[in-house]
Amino acid sequence: MSRSAEIRLAFAGEERAFRLSIGRLRALQEKTDCGPMELVHRFAAGTWRVDDVRETIHQGLIGAGMAASDAVKLLRSDFDDLPLGQFVGTAQAIVLAAVVGAGDEDLGEPKGEAQTSPSPEAS
Repeated sequence: MSRSAEIRLAFAGEERAFRLSIGRLRALQEKTDCGPMELVHRFAAGTWRVDDVRETIHQGLIGAGMAASDAVKLLRSDFDDLPLGQFVGTAQAIVLAAVVGAGDEDLGEPKGEAQTSPSPEAS
């Protein structure tokens, strides 16, 4: 099974796809000078920087298939002049999807032994 780590989130007035592949993670790492889990910690601790949030969204849009020029236009119109705090959760979710997978991904059937004894209610 292939897991893409793509996540769909509300951004700029509609639901959009975001994905950080290895290449996009490397680009994000260069722009922010830290690794993905460091970014997650910055977001959680409230010590994030402007480019932590902006570049995560930018790289996530490109990684999900949006043209780089369209991603820049979208950020200029629906990010750059707005309060940044509203985008921190989005950025954190994008990075977490790349690291641990998106919450709605099908992980397959659970593996393990089937229950063979009756439940306590059945006794």
